[in-house]
Amino acid sequence: MEEREYEVMASVEDRHFWFVGTRGMVRDAVLAARLPRDAEVLDLGCGTGGTMKALAGLGRFTGLDTNETAARLAERRTGNRVVLGSGTSLPFGDASFDAVLALDVFEHIEDDLAAVREARRVLRPGGALVATVPCHPFLWSAHDRALHHVRRYTRPGFLAVLREGGFRVERATWTNAILFPAVAAVRLAGRAVPRHGEGAPRSDAQVRLGPLNGLLSAVFQAERRLVRRLDLPFGVSLLVVARPSR
Repeated sequence: MEEREYEVMASVEDRHFWFVGTRGMVRDAVLAARLPRDAEVLDLGCGTGGTMKALAGLGRFTGLDTNETAARLAERRTGNRVVLGSGTSLPFGDASFDAVLALDVFEHIEDDLAAVREARRVLRPGGALVATVPCHPFLWSAHDRALHHVRRYTRPGFLAVLREGGFRVERATWTNAILFPAVAAVRLAGRAVPRHGEGAPRSDAQVRLGPLNGLLSAVFQAERRLVRRLDLPFGVSLLVVARPSR
């Protein structure tokens, strides 16, 4: 990501509707995965630590990130161990974790298949991978450039990478479904209107929402209740729970 995005993330992720809402759905997915008591959990690409804070109490967390600024912020904000390292060469032994969280991570990695295989390697038998990825290449925008995304996935494409990497997909649901039409309209409008002299691209986290954040938070909470019961038929992102193949 652009270096300044880490500071932005740390300042907003505990209250921004997207971070809070997505992590709520992830929390539900982790609970449904029925991890062992005191599970060892790897937060792969932990960023500035928001996920480990939001999921506190669900296991013993270790964070990993490639960026020193992010790792330092995550360790300070959570008190958890945070390691500098690459997703394609994890500095952990085989079968070290009961769960691996990869939340908006694989789209940053050129060799995503290698990263998926590494997640498989460090998982214990019966462990769970919980992953989210942004989807729909036609939604590519300045947001993706600011976060140094390599790609936006298609659903079949991401599930194929997981299967090739040694996983059996247990659940796959779209998220950010209710807001999908608005997101698509904004993305497409942004691509249609040329912009000049704006400097480095900026992520959506830098948009000041004000009172709108509360309304959007309510939308995400309604969606979270739906995702607890069923797999949504469309959305901006994909939430997947997968287990190592035998």
